[in-house]
Amino acid sequence: MRSRRILKVAGWIAGTAIMIAGIGYGGIQLMLAHFYPDPPAMGYPKPHSHLEAQRQDLDYFKKLIALDLSFSPRARAQANADIDRLARSSSVLSHARFRVEAMRVMALADNGHTTTSVASAAPLELPVRVAEFSDGLYVTHATDTHAALLGGRVVAVDGQPIDAVMDQLEAIRGGAPQFRRYYAALLITIQDILNGLGIAPNANRSTWTVQKADGTHVTETLTAYRRPEDEPRDFAERWYSSEPRKEMGKDWKSFGPAKGLPISLKDFDEPFRRFWLGDGCTAVIQLKSNTDEGTHKIGDFLVETQSEFEHHKPCNIIFDNRFNGGGDYTKTYSFAHGLIGDVPSPGRIYILTGPATFSAGITTTTFIKQSGDERVSILGEEVGDRMAFFAEGRRACLPNYKLCMYYQRGKHDYQHPCRDPRVCFWLNWYYAPRVKSLDPDETITMSFADWQAGRDPVFDRAVQLAKSNAAP
Repeated sequence: MRSRRILKVAGWIAGTAIMIAGIGYGGIQLMLAHFYPDPPAMGYPKPHSHLEAQRQDLDYFKKLIALDLSFSPRARAQANADIDRLARSSSVLSHARFRVEAMRVMALADNGHTTTSVASAAPLELPVRVAEFSDGLYVTHATDTHAALLGGRVVAVDGQPIDAVMDQLEAIRGGAPQFRRYYAALLITIQDILNGLGIAPNANRSTWTVQKADGTHVTETLTAYRRPEDEPRDFAERWYSSEPRKEMGKDWKSFGPAKGLPISLKDFDEPFRRFWLGDGCTAVIQLKSNTDEGTHKIGDFLVETQSEFEHHKPCNIIFDNRFNGGGDYTKTYSFAHGLIGDVPSPGRIYILTGPATFSAGITTTTFIKQSGDERVSILGEEVGDRMAFFAEGRRACLPNYKLCMYYQRGKHDYQHPCRDPRVCFWLNWYYAPRVKSLDPDETITMSFADWQAGRDPVFDRAVQLAKSNAAP
């Protein structure tokens, strides 16, 4: 009798567990289907002409736009009208011009995640890399042939003043102004984009003028190249480092501070770093991604950091999140929420942010600020997006010209409740990121002169505050 009762209870528990697991699995599948739907089937016949191929691509592009929920009704109407206008045309656009027109359409959503993939369709690029400072855009990497440009401030591209060029580049990317400015430092080295905008009249060459430290000007014509498969594609923040990018080959040269990079900008290709300041009291954490990067596992890094803090409590933490472009915020949720508990009062957390702090990088910043509240200070520049934005979607490529787009379907709002299940990302109901603001408590920028002298003003200010707070 008793064994029968035990079996009955065990069966009820097992059945309940199976039912809960089934509901959970079903919920996950429903969420995936809603926010990450497969791109539309193509099913186009083989085109008989370039014009037919272009019209097929535009037809498919319109279907992709329909999946994206970040467009306002007015912006969607404009996007559809622009695509229809291109489809009615009897002119075949060059790949460079088509790319730019597609970027213009995606920019109408004014959402940082809704974009055209820069890396797709193998664009022609220029043999220089630039970094943006508070006083302009400077060439920090170039091939041997164009080493004369290194350390120069870009003043003109193909005869157009740099400010006019940057304005045009910013106009073909949606999102917050600070992010569009930051992203333009990447776009300016894509020859297809310069040519598609009409800035560079030649499809294969662009002429740049830079101003050197002594006030002289250097003008050189850059011949575009197609990136080899083994050459990494880095975002603009990588070029604040003068460390050689080994995979780029020996003919690439870099320009950097004569006294060397500050510690905050060293080992830039390490996605996760942890070190202690000289006094051994303040810990520094740097995340350049919110997910695994190759053999570097973010979960392992966070576990090791947590373990170290259990044995060696920091008096303050500097959390350098300026170059965290995002990934998966669920990977940092527990760590970020518990971080303030690793700092005995009156210790503080100083979060460093900037325009390259994006997506899950913003969410992680939110988690730390949310849990630490008044014991958290934000230093640097505004994060790379607004407090409400759309993410969560898929990547899809056109059937003929293999240009790829990212369509977004999940709304994140880190200031206000978001309850509409049709657009609000469901995971946020569980993780509940919410803050009043992520505006810096102190806005601090870095000039080229700072960088050239081996100074990082944002990091230096955090160190100064941490030392003051650690004083008896």
